[in-house]
Amino acid sequence: MRKLFTFISLIAISTSIFAQTPVNGNQTGTWTAANSPYQVTGEILVPGGQTLTIEAGVEVDFQGHYKFTVQGNLQALGTETDSIFFTTENQTTGWGGIRFDGSDGISNLSYCRIEYGKTSGNYPDIHGGGMALLTSDAVVSNCVFADNEATGNDDGMGGAVYAINTGSPSATLTRFTDCKFINNHAYGEGGAIKFTSDMNTEISGCEFIDNSCNYGGGAISFYSVIDTKMIFCLFADNSTMYSSGGAIHTLGFDNSLIFEQCTMSGNSAPGGDGGAVNLVWANANFVNSIIYDNPGAYSNDIYIDMGGSAEINYCDLTMPSGATGSNNINENPQFVDPDSYDFRLLEISQCIDAGIDIGYEYVGEAPDMGCYEYNPSIGTNNFQSNSFSIFPNPTNGKIMFEFTGNRIQKVKISDLTGKTIIEKPEPQQNGIIDLSGFESGIYFISIQTDEEIFTTKILKE
Repeated sequence: MRKLFTFISLIAISTSIFAQTPVNGNQTGTWTAANSPYQVTGEILVPGGQTLTIEAGVEVDFQGHYKFTVQGNLQALGTETDSIFFTTENQTTGWGGIRFDGSDGISNLSYCRIEYGKTSGNYPDIHGGGMALLTSDAVVSNCVFADNEATGNDDGMGGAVYAINTGSPSATLTRFTDCKFINNHAYGEGGAIKFTSDMNTEISGCEFIDNSCNYGGGAISFYSVIDTKMIFCLFADNSTMYSSGGAIHTLGFDNSLIFEQCTMSGNSAPGGDGGAVNLVWANANFVNSIIYDNPGAYSNDIYIDMGGSAEINYCDLTMPSGATGSNNINENPQFVDPDSYDFRLLEISQCIDAGIDIGYEYVGEAPDMGCYEYNPSIGTNNFQSNSFSIFPNPTNGKIMFEFTGNRIQKVKISDLTGKTIIEKPEPQQNGIIDLSGFESGIYFISIQTDEEIFTTKILKE
């Protein structure tokens, strides 16, 4: 029996070793989960007229600062339970990002995690740490962009994504849906994304958290864009150091932006105007949105700068000078727990049923303001009702948890980007989890039962 166990173990080890697939140069066909991880040992190119498909569960590990250029078409199709990873072990050097350069048709990326991309060189390679759309279009859904950088003498734009000349005057071609942009940085403009001369881009259900830049638009910077729409998006704790627009900044001419059902809170511009939004040569329309607690050095929340205008209706905010609109309020929105990035509304919020019907589903007599619709059937404090406790919290190492509700199926610890760092299937109803080996910061513990999933914050000191 011992020999058989040893033999099986050797097979498992050898399979793990030989499953690694080194790649460089031109790539077409399909990258399969069975041959993962794919180790990128040089520049990658999907040639024009060709398609590369990447299966769910594939990890793409860049062994150096190499670019992944797409002139053909890319279909990277992960699933909710089996993501695709684009990453590198050398987080200091990073890798060159996915660069769509005049690519064919519309590429698709779903359930991908793009992390530790870092720009270098000259234009356009200096922009778009994780991804660049250069006269190219893509549909990006349920993806995470984390810890990407656009560097280079304060010129790098779009810490996670740089897009130029995307879209069409008559149709929406480029979309970002249900994506998370977390802890990306640009040395120039657009901590998460920089859009330039784009048309009819749609950003829906996305979260922009803790992104930063030096010179305008801690989350997104726009330059001469037409009819860009942001729907049900959260902008929280984004910042710009030396300029304006802690979350959103515009430049160029004839920008037109639409914000529907968005929440902006905790963004900042310590060196400029508009803790949340700064509008330069831009026309913006806000409806059913919350813009609250976004400090700037000279003006908070929204600042209407040179050539700017804003139509604001059914929003919770401090009305900026020069804006027009009606049916707005200026109240504390009463978020559940903004320190834990829970921007759902408490039952006492005056934002509930305070919006106007603009065509989206809602609960109650009228839509709520903000990106999360209040639903009394869900509640906001499941842990207390199910006798859940963790201690100590904050912690500098181990935590103990106890749950006296339904039988636990799984305990999971994830970081701020949603990446799972610890997972314990079928644990006891109480136990100990050791976080000693992880960096200080905010983590989340999730308890999954046969009926529900409960999540709360852990602070690691």
